[in-house]
Amino acid sequence: MLTLLLSGIATVSLFAYNKQLDIGDLKPIDKLIPIFSIACYAFAGFCLYSYIKNVPTIILDKDFIRFNNQTFALADINKIELTGKRPLKYAVSSPMEAATLTFNNGVTKYIFDDMYSNSWEMKSFLKQVVIDKKDFFEVTENVIDTSTLDNDYYETYKGTVITSLRGISFWVIIGISAFLILSHSKPITTEFVVSFFCFLSFWIFFHSYLMNYFQVSDNYFVIRNHNFFWTKKAYRIADIREVVFESRGKMPNCLRIITKDFRNKLYPAGTLRDQTWLDLKEKLETYKIKVRNECI
Repeated sequence: MLTLLLSGIATVSLFAYNKQLDIGDLKPIDKLIPIFSIACYAFAGFCLYSYIKNVPTIILDKDFIRFNNQTFALADINKIELTGKRPLKYAVSSPMEAATLTFNNGVTKYIFDDMYSNSWEMKSFLKQVVIDKKDFFEVTENVIDTSTLDNDYYETYKGTVITSLRGISFWVIIGISAFLILSHSKPITTEFVVSFFCFLSFWIFFHSYLMNYFQVSDNYFVIRNHNFFWTKKAYRIADIREVVFESRGKMPNCLRIITKDFRNKLYPAGTLRDQTWLDLKEKLETYKIKVRNECI
């Protein structure tokens, strides 16, 4: 994606430069455009090279695993770590959840979770076939009937929307927007209404994505949302392998759930205070769930 963006910027810049050159309207600063475009193309090429190198095509078989054109026998795997953060060297180096395979010859390879749609299947295969020495690979589906969730007693871990940074920014922008519309003396055009609706929809969905909270019972771990209060996502406590508290870039603190079949998902929770996170960690550990605290 970044490679395409940079290539597009460089191409558009060159077209604009050529147009100005043809009409003889080049300004002194415009002469820097070819240099800027070359730099964009070079960085785009570097990003593409980094992606191919760090996110290779993987073929996994009962006897071997192949990363692009490098093939390794599964019997030559010296050590496997199926969870944990590893550096993904792309445009910049950033830690990402991954499996780490170390071979007898000292070579180390990574399978980054977010870079492969079936990473959980590859991890499950390695766990069952390589670590557990099973003769077959089995995939299980853990479907939960949401109608049964209301039968449990839950402890809730949430913050207050109006006192959190995410909640304040959410409601302040909505309030200012509503005030500007109501106080607008001129007739409101259709274009303005459509633009405002698109912006408001984006603002609501974006902030709602960052405003999850959690409920825990003896049987289930449930994710709820402050704004989309009717939605819920549930995991059986018995199906959870690991929970990670992490922070990514400018996002608020997030909770990542990793199940025993290595499916994982990230849930930002921008309203929770540090003490609430620590209380949640303590609660989960009572169920013998490993909690990696990487941000609190």
